[in-house]
Amino acid sequence: MKAVRAIVISLILGVIFGGIIRSTHICASYNATLLEWLSLASEVFIKLIKMIVAPLIFATLTLGVINIGDNAKGLGRLFFRCLVIFLLSSIISLSIGWVIVDIFKPGLGMAQHAYQIIGVAGANSGKLNSAAISVTSFMREIVPENIIAAFAGNHIIQIVVFSILFGLALTHVNSNSRDAIRNVLDGIMHAMFAICNFVMKLVPVAVFASISHVVIKNGFGVLYTYLMFILEYYLGLIIVWIVMYLISLKVVGKRINQFLVRIFPALSLSFATSSSEVAYPSIFEELDRFGVKRKISSFVLPMGYSFNMIGSMIYFSFAMIFLLQVFGIKVSFAEQLYIFFVLLITSKGIAGVPRASIMVISSAVAAFHFPEASILLLLPIDSFADMGRSATNVFANALTAVVMDVWEGKKNTTKMVE
Repeated sequence: MKAVRAIVISLILGVIFGGIIRSTHICASYNATLLEWLSLASEVFIKLIKMIVAPLIFATLTLGVINIGDNAKGLGRLFFRCLVIFLLSSIISLSIGWVIVDIFKPGLGMAQHAYQIIGVAGANSGKLNSAAISVTSFMREIVPENIIAAFAGNHIIQIVVFSILFGLALTHVNSNSRDAIRNVLDGIMHAMFAICNFVMKLVPVAVFASISHVVIKNGFGVLYTYLMFILEYYLGLIIVWIVMYLISLKVVGKRINQFLVRIFPALSLSFATSSSEVAYPSIFEELDRFGVKRKISSFVLPMGYSFNMIGSMIYFSFAMIFLLQVFGIKVSFAEQLYIFFVLLITSKGIAGVPRASIMVISSAVAAFHFPEASILLLLPIDSFADMGRSATNVFANALTAVVMDVWEGKKNTTKMVE
């Protein structure tokens, strides 16, 4: 909660500071110097994010593939059912975000300000290449010619492919070798988490610098676009909540209402703290009280926290189409599917990272050759979006565990009758 409070305060102070500087008559040279320093703060934050994205994706995604392989051998049917449900829910969530942002087109309102904002922040303005966002480009770049070069060049798609192949290969080596490499990867992952935690402490500074720069340069009009972005994004979350409730009502019956009442405090806590992890213990306890079998909840809930991030998936598609609108990039339906495929994979690799959305969007920005500072357009409102997506992720995983318990129970009953 302290982190969210700090970001909100930074946002408010940034708006006030930017408004004061814009309204007062200060010499042009002083304004230019101030804008340069504000841009520097944003640029340093972006570089710190880029520094850890590649090793973090490699370590977490490879570990995820290894763990999937281990779980698949021991849990069989339950594992694959969960995986299918999580994959379908992710695709549906991406599609909902896509449709809403395509209808309202909030990026068009930002387009007139975007190049000024990110241009001063060190972005590669004017170097957008829509040809890079294509299926043919994907087929050419998918296999790394040199994995060291892929890491050095921050080629996220190639790192993702190598991580998956490397993880699959490790499931076929002897257990001693696999465990040794797993320990190394686990150490890398936690080291990156430690750096990430430090970088995330700088978010209030980056938010202050970014929003101050926006207001000084463009006035208060741009804030309306941010407000519309948030309202439209929350509309998508509401649709998802309704759909999931109707599905669970159909499968479980009216008893699901009792469960929702009991988990409401956990959902509120997740919303207030912008963290799905803080609600985990209470959700697990309420699943026990509701009668969900421990073997179901102890498997579905942890797996869902990595693979069933529905609220995040809506945001990723929403944010990427928003950036396409901002930069005026026209892409075909097949190319949009390619974008979503990359988001689907990279989001699974770093789902457990604090402020994971920034990491995922940053990796997508690198993969699609957007200006590096594109994430600055999203940074001022990310904390508000994070509150809604965290609560949605908890809501989705709790209901999925209940539905899976009913589903497995019916299957077992059918087998006994036969």
